Amino acid sequence: MTKALTGKKYRLAGMTLEVIADEGEQWKIRNTTTGETIYMKKSVLDKAIRFGQAEEVG
Repeated sequence: MTKALTGKKYRLAGMTLEVIADEGEQWKIRNTTTGETIYMKKSVLDKAIRFGQAEEVG
């Protein structure tokens, strides 16, 4: 998925994740459920969205 996801929120595995920055091959993501900042490979989030495991919220 090549479109910009910065600023979007997704629900994945019971967590709400907000994409806060594009870091090359990965996204910098804030887990709003726990308050942690994590890095996730772009391909992981892309596959989760395509296979219906992650849904966009608000």
